[in-house]
This record gives sequence, C-alpha cells and structure tokens, in this order.
Amino acid sequence: MIEKNSSLSRLLQNLKECETETQNYWIPSLWKNPEEPGGIITVNPIDFFIDQIEWILDYPKKNAANQNKTPLTYCLMIRHTTSFDHNNDGKIEIQPLNDEFYETGTFLKTIALLPYLKSIGTNILYLLPNNEICLVGKKGNLGSPYAYKHPMRLDPRLREPFLRLSYEEQFSALVEACHLLGIKVVQEFVFRTCGISSNLALEHPEWFYWIKEESLDNGSYQPPKFTLEQIQKIKEKVENQNFEDLIVPDINYKNLFTEIPTKVIIEKEVPVGFLEDGTRVRIPYAFADWPPNDSQPLWKDVTYFRYYYHPEFNYIAYNTIRMYSKELITNGQKVESLWNFISEIIPYYISKFDIDGAMIDMGHAIPKELLNIIFEKARAKKKDFIFWEENFNIQSDSKEQGYNATLGYLFFDQSEPLKLREIIKKFENKEFSLPFFLTPETHNTPRSARFGCDFNKLTFAFNSFLPGIRFILSGFELCDILPYNTGLNFTVDEINTYTPDKLPLFSISSLPWNSSNILIFIKEINEILKEVKLLDESFDDAKIFSLNSSNEAVVAFRRELKDFDIIVIANFSNKDQKTFIENDNSFLRSSEIILGEYCMNSNNEIILLPFGFAVFKNFKQ
Repeated sequence: MIEKNSSLSRLLQNLKECETETQNYWIPSLWKNPEEPGGIITVNPIDFFIDQIEWILDYPKKNAANQNKTPLTYCLMIRHTTSFDHNNDGKIEIQPLNDEFYETGTFLKTIALLPYLKSIGTNILYLLPNNEICLVGKKGNLGSPYAYKHPMRLDPRLREPFLRLSYEEQFSALVEACHLLGIKVVQEFVFRTCGISSNLALEHPEWFYWIKEESLDNGSYQPPKFTLEQIQKIKEKVENQNFEDLIVPDINYKNLFTEIPTKVIIEKEVPVGFLEDGTRVRIPYAFADWPPNDSQPLWKDVTYFRYYYHPEFNYIAYNTIRMYSKELITNGQKVESLWNFISEIIPYYISKFDIDGAMIDMGHAIPKELLNIIFEKARAKKKDFIFWEENFNIQSDSKEQGYNATLGYLFFDQSEPLKLREIIKKFENKEFSLPFFLTPETHNTPRSARFGCDFNKLTFAFNSFLPGIRFILSGFELCDILPYNTGLNFTVDEINTYTPDKLPLFSISSLPWNSSNILIFIKEINEILKEVKLLDESFDDAKIFSLNSSNEAVVAFRRELKDFDIIVIANFSNKDQKTFIENDNSFLRSSEIILGEYCMNSNNEIILLPFGFAVFKNFKQ
C-alpha cells in the first residue's frame, strides 16, 4: 500500500473524482493486456487509468523486491513512447483532445504503461530528458528535449490537462509507481549544453559565451577551421593526454567573441546582451566540436555552458568545452556560480522525486573536478545512487570516477561478426572495467529492425547471455524501424531521408503498436535466464570464453556457471550458414538445447538459419 498523501494516491483520487466528456479513447490493446496480440481497442479513459494504477497498487511486494545483478533497462522518451491517435482520426494532434487529453506522451500514460513494461521484465526505467523545451531554433514541430529552458523545470506538455495536479506531482506519481513495481528510475541529465533561448542568461550571463549579433545575422559565425596538419597534431596531443599548448582557432574566429555583456534582456524569446559601448551581442550556437573537423552544421537550438573563464580562451572550441587546455584550467577561473548550480540539479531531483540514477549526457566532456562534486552531492542524498556515463569507451578511469556503467560501443559492432568476436575475447580477458549497455541500437543510431524482426530476436538472445546492462530502446520489441535521431552511423542519404520533421526526437510520432512484435520471445528468454540463475551473477564474477567457429559469420561463446556452462552460437548473416565449433562440434554430446534451433548435416556441421541461433546448456563432465 502507499501513503494516503502520496502523489500516486492523490492521482488515483483525482481520477475517481474526475468528470470528462471524452468517452471513446483508443489505445493499443497491449497497454491493457500485454498477453494479447497487437491491435487497438476503445476504453473509457478514466476507468482505464484507474484500473492500471490499481494493478500497480496490488502488485505483490515480494516480487517487487527482487533485484537482478544483470538488470533489464527499458529506455523511453515519454513524449514519444506513449504517443497515440486516441480519437482514431488518422493523425496525432499537438493540442489536447477536448482540452483534456494529450495525444502525445504524458506522465499519466507512462504510469499506465508500467504493467506492460513489468511484463517484459523491466528492472530499470531509463528516461530521456523531459525538461521544458526552448522553441527558438527548434527542430521539428516539438523541438529537441536536449534544448531545455531550465534543467529543474519539467515539460508542461507531459502532464494531462484534465488532472488537477501539477506536472511535477504527475512525474512524482510515475516514480512512486515504478518503485512499487521494483523498477528503478534513471533520468538523463544534460550539463554541457542548454537551449539557445534559456532564461538562465538573464541572471547569469557569465555562464555563456557571447558574440556580436551581426556575426549570427550575416552567417560569419561557423565552427572553427583547422588545417589537416593542425588536426593531426591536435589528435596526437589528445591521444597522448597532453593538453598543454593545444592548437587554438585562428584570430578571425576568436575575434567573433566578445566579453560578457553588462545587461541582458529577452527580445523575441531570445537573450540579447549589451556591452558597455552599446554593442548588441547574442549567445552563439553549439556545434560538434570533436573531431575538430566534424562536418555537422551548427546546432541552432542549443549552446554550450562556459565552465571556465580566461580572457585568452574566450571562444567555443574543442580546447575550451571538452579537451580543456591546461592553461585554461591552471590560469583561468572556475565559473563558481555555474558549478554550484549544476551540482545541485541531481540532488534536487532526488529530494523532490526520489529518482534512483542519472545518465550523464557527454559526461566525459565535463571537467572531472565538477563531476566529482556532482557525484558527491548526489550520493550524499542517496548513497546507492546510480551513475551511467554516455561514453563509447569502456575505461577504468570511468569506474574510478564513480560510474556504475557506461554506454559502450556494442551497438557499433552488433552486426559485424568479426568485431563481435573481438568483444567476446575482451570479455574472456577481463578487459572491460565496468558494465556497458548490451544493445544493438540507441536513440542516436539506426534501428536494428532495419534488418528485420529476426535480427532483433538474435541480438536480444545473444546479448542476454553476456554480463552487463541488458537494454531495450522503446520500440525495439515492436520491431520499429524509424530512428529517434540521426546522430551516429547514418549515411548522407539516410540523413536526408530522416529529416527532423519525421524524427521522434524532434517531432510528433508514434510507435507501431499494431505491427509485429517479439514480446513472447523476450519473455521466454527472461524465464530461461531465471531458470539457469544467470541473472544472479555479477558483472565482475562472469566467466566468458570465446569459441572458435569455422565460419566467419557465426559467433560463439561459452559462459561458465557453477553446475553447467551456457553455450551460445549465433549466425549474424541473412543467409543459412554451416559451421564447426571448436573443430568438431563434440560439445553437443553433453549439451541440451534450451533456446533457438539448429540442424546437423551429414558432415556433422551445424546449420543455422538466417539470423538464427542456438543456446545450449552444457553439463560439466
């Protein structure tokens, strides 16, 4: 049971007292009954939300208390995952239906989705940023959640208008509901950038870089250019961790930037500053700073925070916002008010909403001293607070810093069998210092289902028997092929095809709830993992061994458990493949297949179907 004065209890009472004109409210049938095939049904919305909350309240405490050492994380963007055409008119509206219900995703609908998420084994709910969004320079029709107005203000669009509860209380009810189901909540935080039109500049112009307004109007402000020779030297220095005398941008670029304005006003929703001589100045746009020759255009919806002040480093470049020049740190000044502000953001969310963890966007680009303060203050509030790092590299430094896990790079290599073999070998040699995400996709990559649902099954099975953070990006289980964003691994043609008006990170979009899904398969794997007690084994205790395959398209490994071994054989090709494992497949004599299928030809070769796999329990002799 929950306290009578809790946010979730107030939400339930509010629903029971609610009167609404909306009666026919269409939802995916999976939201109401995850055991049924995909389809859409019509419900009374109030009755539906009450039923879902009461299901959560009745969930057995003993089941909620179980915590796996290899958790299943479900990542979602609230605005997108629970977006749906609730009046069944063929489109999703920006404005709420009857001024009561949003068709875009909300906190309440995410609460109603929790029984579905629990049914597929979710232990951790990972929320992409859900702050109020700056609309100046916005991409798409909703704007990017990474371009926030204020890091301590939630997006008002995530509330349901008919409820007599603040959006903060609706979010608090979501976290409470997760905790009742034994689901931890990890929120993503963005500390390196903020929205270009943030009101933070009114009170704290020293937190930002400034340039002459005319430089923005005439297009002369562009990312700094370096020669090929300079780029080579920059990369060599950075690779050698030598941040002294780093190459700086040319004088013309540096001269675009000005001192901090003495006065700032908001004009057409944009902060405009004034120097002592009356010159109008603006906050410059952000851009991809690494590598220094990155060709991405300006990001016109966000800007960078200024962590240090030094008159010689008064510009945005790789050496002031990521690979900090030694001279900047040694001789410059920390912008103390900004450091204090940023370090209090997570403690605020812990105190107000009781979240359990944080994914730090671009954490490796934040000064380590500031990160230490962030970690210390958060864990002073909640000692077991989880920290995840958005870093492709899996480094011992991250573990020493205090991170519990890192993003890693598996999604880059998931479709490349030769690279997967390298990863398995690194597991065998204990080269990974901390857990990373076991996933073929993120919200910045192409969707794995572009190869088909069978590829999603293959990767989920293969990854589930590895140690780390099992991970589902919302829509993976529905075989969605529409990417959230085109940040990584996209061709120029794909970027031109998936414009911001089509991408969920920026515009209205809904998941394919009525299409094919792999929900039964996910649940089957979860049950097998429980049966073999694999979820009880920690990352550090896991013993993984690579197995030789005679076929380059087939990847195999062995995971050693107490009483038996698990052997996984996977075909990462879209064609049938034949293979010998460890030269002769003799392991099959003492093995029991527990997942997948295979057959054997007259030459005793294992034959796997396209994107096929087989998982064996191999009893110790």
